[in-house]
Amino acid sequence: MVTRAIKPKRDDMAPAAWQTIPEKAPSVVIESKPTFTRIVAAVGLLLTAIGVLALLAPVWKFPYMVGTGWGMVWLSLGVTLLLLHALTDKEEQFRRVYGMVSLLVLFVLVGGSGLRYLPFGPKTASWFLSLSIPSFSVLLLFLGAVLRHETQGPWRVLLTRALLGVAGLMIFGGIVNVNLFRGEFVAEGSLTLILGLAYAMVAINYLPESQAHGASLGLGAVGLFCVIEGVARSMVTSNFLVPAGFILIVLGLIYFAVSLGILSDLPFVVLTRRELASFFYSPIAYPVFLGLTVISLLGFFDFVRVIVRYGPMGVLFEPIVSHYAFSLVPVVAQLFVVPILTMRLLSEEQRTGTLEVLLTAPVNEPTVVLSKFFAALMFYMVMWLPWWLYLVSLRIVGGEEFDYRPLLIFVLALLSTGAGFISMGLFFSSVTRNQIIAAVLTFVGMMGHLSTLLLPGMLRLQDGSTEAEIFKYISFLNLWQTSLSGLLAPRYLLFHISTTVFFLFLAIKVLESRKWK
Repeated sequence: MVTRAIKPKRDDMAPAAWQTIPEKAPSVVIESKPTFTRIVAAVGLLLTAIGVLALLAPVWKFPYMVGTGWGMVWLSLGVTLLLLHALTDKEEQFRRVYGMVSLLVLFVLVGGSGLRYLPFGPKTASWFLSLSIPSFSVLLLFLGAVLRHETQGPWRVLLTRALLGVAGLMIFGGIVNVNLFRGEFVAEGSLTLILGLAYAMVAINYLPESQAHGASLGLGAVGLFCVIEGVARSMVTSNFLVPAGFILIVLGLIYFAVSLGILSDLPFVVLTRRELASFFYSPIAYPVFLGLTVISLLGFFDFVRVIVRYGPMGVLFEPIVSHYAFSLVPVVAQLFVVPILTMRLLSEEQRTGTLEVLLTAPVNEPTVVLSKFFAALMFYMVMWLPWWLYLVSLRIVGGEEFDYRPLLIFVLALLSTGAGFISMGLFFSSVTRNQIIAAVLTFVGMMGHLSTLLLPGMLRLQDGSTEAEIFKYISFLNLWQTSLSGLLAPRYLLFHISTTVFFLFLAIKVLESRKWK
């Protein structure tokens, strides 16, 4: 008998007005199509076609409404929009199109670049020189975007092996170019070695663990070979160290460091790798890169204006790169960049409470501080890459060589001063949990360091006096100016290296003081 308390359960009965709809199994959710990005891709394809036709018009000698300069602008914008679509759209047909087109263009570029080493190479493949470096860089981005979404094994293997094979050719060709010791080949060889390392790193990221281990060992072997050859040949040949030997040694150390970072399981290496990756997983890296690229573009336009204005009059002397690197733009840029990079290193760990969890692992305070310092320093040096790539375009478009060797010494000066700034920001990040306060303290410290350039004039100190010489040793702008003239003595680096050690020591002691509370 059915009572008011017990009622039969009927699924086919419609619920009353006060009853809710009974829960059932979830329906199939259809993923929405990325309509906006596909519209962006269509616009990018149109702009790319307009830019390509504008660049080919002078070669094929047919009239076209768009000039070469605007054609390059539309081509760059179109390729950027297509890359945005390749990064966001996961559909198989688009992956196949981007992958096959990128592979085809990649093989054409590799074959065309190889013509340079033939007797008739400079005549038939000269146009590859002005297109190879940016084209290889763009193709790496497209292939990385395709591999990011690729799910089928055969296609992943094909693309990964293509990247690894091109990386091997680039590394071999770069070493050959640097050893030829001709100015043009040395510059191209160094850029090719950097591109080869980038291709190898992307390929290793998608290789199986055993193959990735072997490829990483290969990178370490290449780095060790470059260092040994650079040192050995510099001891035998008096003029090999600058610039070919120096480039081989530095690039060899970078190759060896990358191999060590991939293979090693030491706590310091693991934490450094973690901190470096955190920059790219957070929204810090990309706005900073974009902002510095735009700022460096403005600085490059001003540099070109100076060359056009004073070059024909014979007023602008070598090294002309000093007018590019030693200017107001990079000084103001790093006043804001360094606080942004260092403000979250330790303050964020303290605010979220992850520092205590980190210190429970088998690591100590010096390992934590040094890993964060080296990760931030490496990211700081990578940020300067757009500044130097604009000089490559100046060499290609201008058609004339310039003395770039002072930049090699300037990199050493930049590394030492950057280490001092990063260590100071790391210390201020360790004394507070507020990122904004850490950034402000770092900015004030950098402004105080910058004021050492003005204090000798304000205090009316005579040139050559002891006080004036002390301020010259302290000021990083004096070190930049001296290094860009091609002169650099180790004593000029002593203050900045001592500052780095001092602030790192303070940061370690701040973390150790947490045990006393």
